[in-house]
Amino acid sequence: MSCLRCIRNLQRSYSTQSPRSVRGMSDRLGVAEYKHRYIISKAEAAAESYGFEPIHTPILEYSSVYERSLGTDSDVIGKEIYKFLDSSQQWMTMRPEGTAGVARALITNKLEGSMPQKFYYSGPMFRHERPQKGRLRQFEQFGVEAFGASHPAVDIECISMAWQFLNSLNIDGDLSIHLNTLGDRKSRAEYRSALLHYFTESKSRLSEDSLRRLGTNPMRILDSKDEADIAVVKDAPVYMDYLSSTSQERFDFVKLGLDEHQIPYTLDDRLVRGLDYYQHTVWEVSCASDLLGRSQATVLAGGRYDGLTTALGGSRSLPGIGWAAGIERLALLLPDSRTPIPQPAVPILIVPDCSSEPGSRIVDDSLYRYALSVASVVRRQRSAHVVHAPVRSGGNQSALHPPLSKQLASVLSKTPVPPHVLIVGSNEMGQQHVIVRDTATQKQTAVGYDQIASHLES
Repeated sequence: MSCLRCIRNLQRSYSTQSPRSVRGMSDRLGVAEYKHRYIISKAEAAAESYGFEPIHTPILEYSSVYERSLGTDSDVIGKEIYKFLDSSQQWMTMRPEGTAGVARALITNKLEGSMPQKFYYSGPMFRHERPQKGRLRQFEQFGVEAFGASHPAVDIECISMAWQFLNSLNIDGDLSIHLNTLGDRKSRAEYRSALLHYFTESKSRLSEDSLRRLGTNPMRILDSKDEADIAVVKDAPVYMDYLSSTSQERFDFVKLGLDEHQIPYTLDDRLVRGLDYYQHTVWEVSCASDLLGRSQATVLAGGRYDGLTTALGGSRSLPGIGWAAGIERLALLLPDSRTPIPQPAVPILIVPDCSSEPGSRIVDDSLYRYALSVASVVRRQRSAHVVHAPVRSGGNQSALHPPLSKQLASVLSKTPVPPHVLIVGSNEMGQQHVIVRDTATQKQTAVGYDQIASHLES
């Protein structure tokens, strides 16, 4: 009985609380939304300039899609995914990354026989991590995926595209590319064996997580952030010492191509991917900026993942390569002053007739219709909106407007300020014209109804 009472009390307390967003999931509006759109538009322009086409995949996938692609022993699957059993008793997962969904779409839509395919996408991803600066539980990514082409020239194009996109943003901080190769399957197997031997001899110094990884995938230990693990990793075998000659020649081609395109990079032999289908070129782009901090410095990551379609159950083992960028982190690096904000809609202010209520005015229906008609004329060339009366306290929703001075003050307080304001009242309606006010000079001009659009363009 006491438990039931506690539940009822809890329900009652929730019903009286103001709604709040879920921890680690934020709203985006105002300048933040324009900044998001700007970053996405730059990414889309870069992708389309390299012949990539848009694709949209669902936020929800069957859990098996990610378990096959990310591996059941990965931190993402083991600790971070949003997974639930739906009413049909199917395990569903909210997408933690974009690559697996695009690869699944390739198979589902029977595109394996029509290669190559090049896609770009953007949208929300979900991971149950500890929220911090630049890392949310619902976060936005832009990514590209290219399937069906194995030549290292594709690797150069993907890195070049990412570099072009990031430099087009004019963000704060110095960008740098960290580059490595994972070689072919033979190289990977030999390196993995060397790591297993080294870490087994040093296992007394490893963290609990790394001991678990030692039995499943020792390459994941290289990514550990644990200080004790970092000390052990410092003297671990280097991947380059286990590359086959074919893999070395391929990597040399990639490096030469980047040099010829004057794309700077730093070789990083500790940059790896834990999943078996990742091969050859991998890279990350980091930004040195106090706005992010060292732990969140990576803004874009990519790599070649030949064999992912086979892991997902496809009929062919297709070569693939792609990258993804975190929009929230890039937004932190983009100052508001460099964010293009569209010109605001032209406000149409209504001068109401006096009423008996001090400080307020009543708008006649015919004047409202005239204001709406003026807005329609303006919209033939630009955006416009009628400024409506705010709802008054007490639930009274009658059309009562504040004085013109208060309406003007409200319009001029917004960022950015519209260059013109249109004013209409009973006199203007009767004479079929409007007052055009220049917000910079405060000059007001009477303009005929038929000349409104041309006057605003002059």
